[in-house]
Amino acid sequence: MGRISDITLTNQPEQRIISIKTETTLKNMQTKIEDCREKIMTYLNLLEELPAGPCLTIYYSFTKQNVEIEVGYPIAKMLPPQDDIRMSIIPAGKRISCLNIGPYNEIPKIYQEMDQWLAVHDFETNGISYETYYNGGGFTPQEYLTKIELPIQEADEN
Repeated sequence: MGRISDITLTNQPEQRIISIKTETTLKNMQTKIEDCREKIMTYLNLLEELPAGPCLTIYYSFTKQNVEIEVGYPIAKMLPPQDDIRMSIIPAGKRISCLNIGPYNEIPKIYQEMDQWLAVHDFETNGISYETYYNGGGFTPQEYLTKIELPIQEADEN
């Protein structure tokens, strides 16, 4: 189906998350995300805590050979770190976002549309992106609902 919302500009408050930051290959990315999700949920269950929202992935760098990601969940309070599980803060700031419904392999088209929006509106991104996964297991890939966000600032005049 593809993008199901307009690309919108918002000011987001800072967000506290419990997460695992890691590197993987593009081929193994989905498995690595699932492994991180499971490890975090096991730890939250051990602490008798619940996430404050759906799973998200922060993409720091993305090439065909290597992907640097941080997989986590919003949390209501700071929790003690364990092994590679840590507490992080997603900084407040301006972002553009939109919703996508469909398989994850169709999301790159959304990034292209967002890049076009940035160019038209004289904004730029720092290269980091956020994807929030509202569903997954138990749904077909055509039903996956994902929010894509890009932190932005005004483009340089140079």
